[in-house]
Amino acid sequence: MKLIFKLCAGIVAAMVMTPAHAAERQPWVNARLVGSPEPPSPYVAVRAFSKLEMKRPVAIELEPGTGKILLLLYTSGNDKFCRLKRFAPHADAAEAETLLELTDSANSIGLHPRYGENGWIYIGGTGPDPADAERKKKVARIVRYTVDRQPPHRIIEGSALTIIEWPSNGHNGMATAFGNDGMLYVTTGDGTPSSDTDNAGQDLSTLCAKVLRLDVDGAPRGQTYRVPPDNPFVGTKGARPETWAYGLRNPWRITADRESGQIWVGQNGQDLRESAHLLQRGANYGWSAYEGSRVFIEGRLRGPSPFTPPTIEHDHGEFRSLTGGFVYRGARFPELAGAYLYGDYTTGRIWAAKHDGRQLLWNRELVDTALAITGFGTTPEGDILIVDHNGDALYRLEPAPAAEASATAFPTRLSETGLFADVPALQPAAGVQPYVINAPAWHDGASADRLLALPGTSTARPGGTWATWDLPDGTALAQTLSLPPRDGKPARHLETRVLLKQDNDWSAYSYLWNDAQDDAVLVAKEGTRVKLADREWLVPSRSDCLFCHSRAAKFAMSLTNAQLNRDVVIGGQTRNQIEALGALGIAKGAAPKPDAPRHVDPYDKSAALADRARAYLAVNCAHCHTPEGGGNTLMNLTPGAAPDQQHLIDAPPQHGAFGLTGLADARIIAPGNAGRSVLPIRVSLRGEGGQMPPVGTLAVDPAGIQLLLEWLQSLPASVPKP
Repeated sequence: MKLIFKLCAGIVAAMVMTPAHAAERQPWVNARLVGSPEPPSPYVAVRAFSKLEMKRPVAIELEPGTGKILLLLYTSGNDKFCRLKRFAPHADAAEAETLLELTDSANSIGLHPRYGENGWIYIGGTGPDPADAERKKKVARIVRYTVDRQPPHRIIEGSALTIIEWPSNGHNGMATAFGNDGMLYVTTGDGTPSSDTDNAGQDLSTLCAKVLRLDVDGAPRGQTYRVPPDNPFVGTKGARPETWAYGLRNPWRITADRESGQIWVGQNGQDLRESAHLLQRGANYGWSAYEGSRVFIEGRLRGPSPFTPPTIEHDHGEFRSLTGGFVYRGARFPELAGAYLYGDYTTGRIWAAKHDGRQLLWNRELVDTALAITGFGTTPEGDILIVDHNGDALYRLEPAPAAEASATAFPTRLSETGLFADVPALQPAAGVQPYVINAPAWHDGASADRLLALPGTSTARPGGTWATWDLPDGTALAQTLSLPPRDGKPARHLETRVLLKQDNDWSAYSYLWNDAQDDAVLVAKEGTRVKLADREWLVPSRSDCLFCHSRAAKFAMSLTNAQLNRDVVIGGQTRNQIEALGALGIAKGAAPKPDAPRHVDPYDKSAALADRARAYLAVNCAHCHTPEGGGNTLMNLTPGAAPDQQHLIDAPPQHGAFGLTGLADARIIAPGNAGRSVLPIRVSLRGEGGQMPPVGTLAVDPAGIQLLLEWLQSLPASVPKP
């Protein structure tokens, strides 16, 4: 394997660049890689209230009776204030009044059905536990405030009343909705930052990982709520009677539809699945025995109710962090009347589903955006508003304008993309730049040839050592995967994968090479499997490509200084690749220092063992196992992470021991003890049941497994904890 990669790198490095200056750079004219092979989305997201400045919006709510919008800002900066604001939703709105400033972290707004009479507003947030003198523990809470019924309708000072609170150090829930029964429904998460380490999901004795149902209007004097007597677990020994449903990891948003009575709960998954639930009395949604409809951890404590599968479910190729929405009842979009709208924080996709109370009638994508969606709302006119948390803005959903007839269709053959001057020889077109990287990922034994195509003479901006380069709109990246020569036959090109950036968002396409090896054909979005003489080859779906090339991974994973900082051959002379790209006018910014950190080739046995293992985990695993990456957030394999931030060595596994000595003794990496280490097992698995990486590969990497085993055996042994 080492020889294969070194041969490939040597061939490509020799052709990477020719002696040239920035002034001699040829532009890449992209006449074909524009648009999409799929029909255009029926909707678009358009910036709303562009004059209104906001920082980190997280939730909105239409204020009854006034036609104004309540806006919650979640700020994690130096002031650590969350602010509740209010503004009139006019097109030229430029100011929002501040109603409330909070030291708690708040993420949800709820209104009493008789808000016009009592002015009660409910804010979900987290803060220090008042019973903890050292302020190390946190609680999640629902606090009611009263808005004065007299103009100017400000929040009455001193009106804050904590309705309910529960211990929570992550996955808090904290959203509220009033059902048609007049009861307040409250979401709670499992209270941990990862895999339900407290096993709260199936434990009815805790308030965590639930939907609670409270009667706040019928509360006895001196209390903030009473337990409705028809709650399903009233009288169940050891159960919190507030429980309406349980088995939830991190419910993000709950909504109640007045017309149908439906209550929907959005649910953040962990490793592979995102879901939403049409709420049912006494339901067990499975966490953490299940993640969505798949088994997550065998043997977890099971509650008394049978498992209820999700009403809606997406794998992480489509969604990575589902944001629950609302049932639309406006007049602007009659085709969406009665549909549940929801979105995704990481992918920016917005979907809608129609359920008649008995079955799901349809579920489809409305639009794929570049937004970080944390909430939805409406205007008095029935416009659909979208909260863009990272973009510091609100957007409005609108019908897409009529598509203009395109002079050229999206290329269905690789030869039509404009990336190659000679496809069989992999010779790049004018202005398209080959490049090589230090640490290749595992592609089922195939080697990779890479191309960078920047539109015109635009430039890329390198970041820090580990940061992905900033690339302009219109950029295309191509990776051709080939099997090495065998039995006297030349190398076989299998697939060319293309990443394309348009409208500040990325799309992925795969082209499958023909037997003649003179061209490749665009594969359908679902991907395909190809039977070869000695193996099966997986062409991933477009959504599976974006599973790895995700927003958390900054999409263009190979374009970092750590990957590109290496020597290449230029006109017979050796030169640093990043410096050369700068000289060509392709990269703008200072070249890295000679001693700057860089990846090593994991398959290069002359490199240090620890560096090889770190690089292997970085290029094969870190796209998920990184903060906000969609995997187990406790394990951080970002290459720049310090060892004490990785939660890798001597850390208990969150997904079971996979047949080892038991969860108490097993570790992700047990130093010096392969028999207690789960990671090599996960890397050696294929198929359902725990393979890592979870998508994009059918074959095991024997050299990679051997590397991990050698590395962990080289670490000073640890003693199993009792």
